[in-house]
Amino acid sequence: MGSTTRSERGTGSLFYDKGSKRWVVMTSLPKTTGEKRRRSRRTFRTKAEAMGFLSGGPTSEPEPVVVTVSDLLDGWQGWVHRRAEANQLAPNTVDGYRHATAHVRTAFSGCLASDVTVDDVERFLTVQLRVHSGRYVALQRNVLDQAYRWAQRNRLLTWNPAQLSTCPGQLDHKPGVALTAEQAQRLLEASRGDRLHALWAVMLGVGLRPGEAMGLTWPCVDLGSDPGVLHVRHYLRRGSEGVFLGAPKTAYSARSLDMPTFVTDALRAHSEGCESPPEGLWRDLVFATGSGTPHGHRNLRRALRGLCEEAGLPALTLYDLRRTAGSLLVDAGVHLECVADLLGHSSVATTRRHYVRAVRPTVPHAVGLDAVIRSG
Repeated sequence: MGSTTRSERGTGSLFYDKGSKRWVVMTSLPKTTGEKRRRSRRTFRTKAEAMGFLSGGPTSEPEPVVVTVSDLLDGWQGWVHRRAEANQLAPNTVDGYRHATAHVRTAFSGCLASDVTVDDVERFLTVQLRVHSGRYVALQRNVLDQAYRWAQRNRLLTWNPAQLSTCPGQLDHKPGVALTAEQAQRLLEASRGDRLHALWAVMLGVGLRPGEAMGLTWPCVDLGSDPGVLHVRHYLRRGSEGVFLGAPKTAYSARSLDMPTFVTDALRAHSEGCESPPEGLWRDLVFATGSGTPHGHRNLRRALRGLCEEAGLPALTLYDLRRTAGSLLVDAGVHLECVADLLGHSSVATTRRHYVRAVRPTVPHAVGLDAVIRSG
C-alpha cells in the first residue's frame, strides 16, 4: 500500500492500493448515538477522479462490483440456511429451493449477473417448461428473483431481470374445488359424531389454513362470548427437530374471528368429549391424536378423502375447505376486504384470484343490468 494523502480534517483520506491498483478514498460517515466510528471506502481508476470526489467536483462513478449469477445464488442460499436454522423455513421448502437452484445455476453459471436480460430469463423458463411442471418452473423463477433481491439488499446490484419476467408456468394454475352451501352441509352431517367433526367445522366456518387449525390451542378459543371468538396466534410448523408451534404465516395472519354458531357448538361438544390432556408441550392443543400429539397432514388428507367418499362429494384437499369458506362468503355478497381479513390475506388481489369465481363462475351482472334496462 502506498502513501496516504491527507485532506482537510473531516473530508477524508486518499491513498493508492498497490494490491488492487486503485486509488482509495476513505471518508467518515455520520455518527449516531451509541455507534462507533464508521467509514466509507470508495475506489477510483485515477488519482484525478479520487481528488475530484474528495473536493466534491465531477467524477466518474466507481466501477460496479463484478458478480456472477452463481455468486448471487451462493449468497442467497446462505441467507436461506440461516432462516432454516432459525426455524423460519420448513425443511421441505429448503429442499425445493435446493433442487430449483441447481437448474438455475446450470443455466446461468457463467453469466455476469448484470448482463442477464429479461429475455434470457424468459427463454430459460420456456425451456424448463418443456420438461417440468408449471409449478416447478414458477419456483425456479422465484429462486432467481430472490437471489437478485438478495444482491439488491446487499447493494451489489440495482438490476433484477427476474422480477420483470413473465413465468409461462403460471398459466396452468389449478383453481381447486369449492363446495356449494348444500354440499358443505352434507359434509358436516356426514362427519357428525366423528372425532374430527369439530376440525372440519372450524376449517369450513372460519376458513383457517391447515397449519392454523392444527396449531389451535384452547386459550385462543372463547366459547363464552356471543358470538364465540377464535384467535389465530399459532401455526403448526415443521423444523429440523420436528413439529412445533410457531408464529402465524404472515403479519396479517394473526387475527381474531367471530365464529358461526355451528362452529361454536362443534367446539363446545368437542371440548366436553375430550379426555384430560397429558401434561407437556401439547397439553393445550384443541385437535390432537389419541396420544396427545398434533395430527399429521397426511393422516388428515386421508381422513378427508374418506369423508368425501362417504358423503358422495368430490375429493377435497385441506385447502379446499378454506377455499369453500371464502367462496361462499363472496357468493353471499360479503365485501372482498372483509373476506380477505377473515382469511388473513395481505392483499385483496389474492382473495379475488382464488375465491371470487370458485362457486359462481359467471360475473353476476345480469340482474342489475336487466333492472336498469327495464326501468329505462
